Amino acid sequence: MEGVELKAAVKELGLSPQDFARLAGVTPRAVSLWVSGERAIPGPLEAYLRSLKLLPPHLRQVEFNRLKGEGSMMRDGMYGITFQSPVRGGGAGLGALIFDNGRVYGSDSERVRYDGEYIYHEATGLADVKLKVTFPPNVMSVFGVKNPYEWAFDVTATIDPRRDLGDVQVRTSIGQAITAQFRFLRSLPESVAA
Repeated sequence: MEGVELKAAVKELGLSPQDFARLAGVTPRAVSLWVSGERAIPGPLEAYLRSLKLLPPHLRQVEFNRLKGEGSMMRDGMYGITFQSPVRGGGAGLGALIFDNGRVYGSDSERVRYDGEYIYHEATGLADVKLKVTFPPNVMSVFGVKNPYEWAFDVTATIDPRRDLGDVQVRTSIGQAITAQFRFLRSLPESVAA
């Protein structure tokens, strides 16, 4: 990587050279020497910059928050969910979802799996959630659909993770929507004792 490429990459990320220096843990003078071509850009710094550019925007923002000395307002942890069929005589369910650094996974009382991701928007304080919902064979969905084989559909929703509980509108790829309730249950453990 040449100095001109470094300068362009830092600008593309929306960082000043001083902010990039703080983020990389080097002095602004070091960045200046690399940009001018007076010193070779270290390989690990190039790798860090490439990785930073490849991160999804919400994870990049987590890294940028280190500059400000603040963490994301996204509250990772375990959330309980309950839902009722919008169809008369339809079923209901309850489950748990784990929100963990951009990933979401969980299960419900019928062994239905939830796997996906969330994007937290610092500006609005809301998280957009995208999940693949996978049903085991012969398990009835709240929409009254049951198949003799494993099957899945996608869902999207937006939640306010600052709230301890609330309703959320869940949109599905099969054209039906549902209102679900969520409740924050607990934070993720900082570390696991050996």
